[in-house]
Amino acid sequence: MNIIRPISIDEMIAEFLKAELHSSRFREGSLKALSILGFGEELLENPDIEDPDQNKKRERVLGLCRGWPNKELFTKFPEDTRWFRVNISQEELGESYRLKSSSTMSDQERLISETSNKLKSGTEVKNINPKLIGEIQAKILANQELPPIILVAQDLNGKFVLIEGHSRSVAYCSVDKKYSYKAIPAIIGISKSMDDWDYF
Repeated sequence: MNIIRPISIDEMIAEFLKAELHSSRFREGSLKALSILGFGEELLENPDIEDPDQNKKRERVLGLCRGWPNKELFTKFPEDTRWFRVNISQEELGESYRLKSSSTMSDQERLISETSNKLKSGTEVKNINPKLIGEIQAKILANQELPPIILVAQDLNGKFVLIEGHSRSVAYCSVDKKYSYKAIPAIIGISKSMDDWDYF
């Protein structure tokens, strides 16, 4: 992993929302939140993180569609989380975990590499769409720019858990091994209390 620079919560939120705006699974929820709040799509598509008013609006959007800062997806999410832009390798991403969407999911099931292997063998995986994975892989192989994957951990050496970008992560780890990706754009959130988060 290569740490590029620390970033603000505002920058993380902007990247999170922009990624979900372009997600076939979450776009509808993003647009609905924008409509309810009376904000335009431009707020997410072309964010200005130097604009405090825009940042407050995006917090409201994330709150409405995903529960930021302490409900739904973000239940018990640590307030002291520090954020960093990083590049991670395909191998490091494969050793990361999907968020714990049910109490019965084992850590082995949650591994991105395990999910990737299941898809390759034709096994169905909950909340993972093989057609979408194929579409993302085509973009990866065409060197198209993709949104950064967002992960969290207790420290930079610890267990990394995805919070945004599950399909992109599986796609990166499912492409032919002759394509070795050592600089996958990502954002990492670090807090010693991250294991308090409901989905860790």
